[in-house]
Amino acid sequence: MYLEYIAINQDIVDKIGEVIKNKFNEIPKLDLFDKRYYPPERDNKEDVVRYFLVLVALDHRLSRPGKPYEACLEDGCYHGADLLYRLGKKVYDYNREFFDPRHLASLTVDKFNKIFSIGRARVPDPEVRVYLLKDLGIKITKLFNGRALELITKSSNLIRGVDTQPGLLDLLRIFRAYEDPVEKKSFLLIKFLIGRRILNPKDPWSLEIPVDNHLTRIALRTGLINVKGRLWKYIKAFKPVTRDDDMLIRLFVRRAYKTISVKYHIDIGVLDDFLWIMGRKICLRDEEPQCDKCLFKKFCRAYRDREYLVKEHNYYTTWYY
Repeated sequence: MYLEYIAINQDIVDKIGEVIKNKFNEIPKLDLFDKRYYPPERDNKEDVVRYFLVLVALDHRLSRPGKPYEACLEDGCYHGADLLYRLGKKVYDYNREFFDPRHLASLTVDKFNKIFSIGRARVPDPEVRVYLLKDLGIKITKLFNGRALELITKSSNLIRGVDTQPGLLDLLRIFRAYEDPVEKKSFLLIKFLIGRRILNPKDPWSLEIPVDNHLTRIALRTGLINVKGRLWKYIKAFKPVTRDDDMLIRLFVRRAYKTISVKYHIDIGVLDDFLWIMGRKICLRDEEPQCDKCLFKKFCRAYRDREYLVKEHNYYTTWYY
């Protein structure tokens, strides 16, 4: 039944792939050693893995309609994930014990808010986020001897398990923060660990793109995925969709970007960097998109027809992305 609603547009796959391949050296990429957001390059690996496990667990739906998560600190103004990671890094710099699993297991909402809320910038659903961190801390303590690095050791540097050998995805699924069937947070964490040269996967073909709202919005607007019928009506009206609808959309988006990555030999992490930055700075959700700066404007259907200038699909009752 659902196949009549959604499909990948192979023509747009090729057009996006060609553009990125030709502009590969010019497209923006994340600096995973930027000291504003991430631990220093030579820090203890256990500390670094703990940091990323915690921050990625919290990295979902930070800004809500009419309630942006943004603030100006002493070193500049930050929005969304930038603010989350900037505040997380400030804690890491003066109180690294915050990321100790035993500490996470007893974390309180009050302490969490003092760290990740500042001025009018309030983290949505702090009770949920504290629950996720407590779950993370308890299970790392009990199942992995309190050491985050054991996740990588026990995975034998496999992304997906083989026979009786679990992969990192299998182990991460133990934690509530990483249970998403479309594995957005898991693949974001894996991207960070590879970029920081902590994880060296034996099965790089198993890598997928971490599908968040920015990547989905770009796929819907460009026509990379075509959606019809009931589901398209819901997306256009920004009407809440079901959990199954959300999974369906993001799985098609994930497959479309994987097709681009494989067919055009584009590193999946670099592709994610580019699309995520594009979604935050160019293909904006709540403001007029900066189409004059977009590499896709020649073939983007939303650029030609504003009927397709949708925000994204509406699914906020989640901690998956």
